[in-house]
Amino acid sequence: MRTMMKPVMLALLLAGSVLTPAVAQSTRTETVHFQRGTSGTTIEGKITGDQSVRYSIGVSAGQTMDVQLDTDNTSSYFNITAPGASEALYNGSISGNGTSFVVPSSGNYIVEVYLMRNAARRGETANYDLTLYVESAAKSAPSAPRPRPQAPDTSSAAPSQLDTSQMPRFCAGEASAEYSVRPQDITVNMAFKSGDRYVTQGNFDRDGNTTFFNCWFGLDGTFQSLN
Repeated sequence: MRTMMKPVMLALLLAGSVLTPAVAQSTRTETVHFQRGTSGTTIEGKITGDQSVRYSIGVSAGQTMDVQLDTDNTSSYFNITAPGASEALYNGSISGNGTSFVVPSSGNYIVEVYLMRNAARRGETANYDLTLYVESAAKSAPSAPRPRPQAPDTSSAAPSQLDTSQMPRFCAGEASAEYSVRPQDITVNMAFKSGDRYVTQGNFDRDGNTTFFNCWFGLDGTFQSLN
């Protein structure tokens, strides 16, 4: 009896490992297809916290691609990543939530909708409409896209430890979430050392008034406070 129990128990353990549910991912990917005879579409969506949606769309070099994001959360933006690139070609948190450009290389482009880290960690929600339009969209993209040279790092996620060159951008994100102002409307100066901390000073104009603020960072590059 003892020798018969071992394979039975082993089989049960293996079955249990197969039936264990996978951990849910915070990022999902959807492939965009235009209806026959059309060159664009508007997608309704919703994200909460660190969720993001990656919309994959096949386009050909020379086509004009328009992307517009309408959202009820001022900390919600989109990035565009070219085929073969690991970093963003376009960053909405810097350049705004609308763009039109000539596609430089053929393949599947990723339009990712996300919440800035500042809003994501507070569990905020964004309801949005994403409009995609491609001139001459009926042209098919080749199956083997050419890699695009990597652009400078424009990732929306900031590391827990920042160097002084990264602090102004992170500060703009904090101020954007705190004051409900677009990052591109915020001016932030370079970081400098003040006592045992680093500080970046910024400001923005709204309704004819100028608001000033400071972002404080530890010497190890960790964000401390905004005031």
